Amino acid sequence: MKRIFLQFGSGLGPMSRSLPIALALAEAGYEIKYLGYDMAKTYMKKAGIEELGSEFSISDITKGSLDPYWNTADEFWTMIGYGNMPWVERKVDELMSLLKEFSPDYILSDLGILACLAARIMRIPLIAINQSCYHPNVKLKWWEDNYKAENSLLDKLNIYLKKKGAPQLNTFTEIFTGELTIIPSFYDFDPIPDIEKYNTHYVGPVLYTPKEEVSERILKLFDADKPIVFCYTARFYDNVGESGKVIFDNMIKIIDEIDASIIISTGNKNDESLALDIAAEKVKNGRVSIVDYVPLDVAYKNSDLIIHHGGHGSCLAQFYYGAPSVIIPTHTEREYNARMCEKLHIGKMVSRRNLNSANLKENINDVLNNLTYKNSVCDWKEKVFSDFNNLDKVVKLVDSL
Repeated sequence: MKRIFLQFGSGLGPMSRSLPIALALAEAGYEIKYLGYDMAKTYMKKAGIEELGSEFSISDITKGSLDPYWNTADEFWTMIGYGNMPWVERKVDELMSLLKEFSPDYILSDLGILACLAARIMRIPLIAINQSCYHPNVKLKWWEDNYKAENSLLDKLNIYLKKKGAPQLNTFTEIFTGELTIIPSFYDFDPIPDIEKYNTHYVGPVLYTPKEEVSERILKLFDADKPIVFCYTARFYDNVGESGKVIFDNMIKIIDEIDASIIISTGNKNDESLALDIAAEKVKNGRVSIVDYVPLDVAYKNSDLIIHHGGHGSCLAQFYYGAPSVIIPTHTEREYNARMCEKLHIGKMVSRRNLNSANLKENINDVLNNLTYKNSVCDWKEKVFSDFNNLDKVVKLVDSL
């Protein structure tokens, strides 16, 4: 039995596409162990995927000055703490000690930079799960002609890799490519030129949609005689500082002015509690329902409009369920995704810089009342629906290594 070690980045986004891939590989006979963080551990445990080491943690990482308007992946990973090379080197050493005990045949990484470094140093074949904005063949901020590009982390990583006798990187985002690079998406949404380079393969979007019991209380929220607007804020505070709270604060200002049944999901209990406290002070007519979690399929199937933060999975789910959107991207990667959605006419973007209650209300009403967005996303659904969750393709690619 061949063994695979999986590491994915923080938050639920990377986990939601890594977990179905891990389950498919386990079903195909691979032994899988993983390292993940925060809320993702609960889902991995429920799915029966074993942790490589329960004591391993990145909670001691020290972040820099947080900024949602970063320009490059190099700049982003530096900001969230990976520019601190003594810490990185210590964590990679900890990880490599665990890997020596497990002795994996492959390392599977979804934007897990520590695993990508360990794979190069230990000469273990790397299977990289990636998306177009973090692929070295793609310019992240394609909508801007000029912006300052930082290469400070690339230089630091190359010094470290050279010290370890590992190959050098040509660009920072090359760290997120491997002997096999998997793009869980399709070309129109995640365009990458020259995909033969880095052995890059589109495998179709991967959505994690576990069968879950949904309470009657939640289901009743979607039984309304008005259009249903579902707003997913995601975490109020994340790697860029204030994030989902920016969406929530602007939604709350216009709740009384939108002729729709509005459901706001924060994705977690702590932020739900904070949201309820704020709403108790600011919402007059009580026409908003605030919850912590709604399963993706329930929310997207039963809503006339989705408002979200521009996460990769949140965008791809629109194509699967045929749901138009208003996207408020909370940092640069999500702006990339939001602009792709707008380009494909499946929704509208309200940039964080220009966000205010007036233009948010205007865009919500526009997408609700302009059927071209709904028609367009349904056309795209018809084109790409069969591409979703083709996990056999992933297994065949891994088997071919």
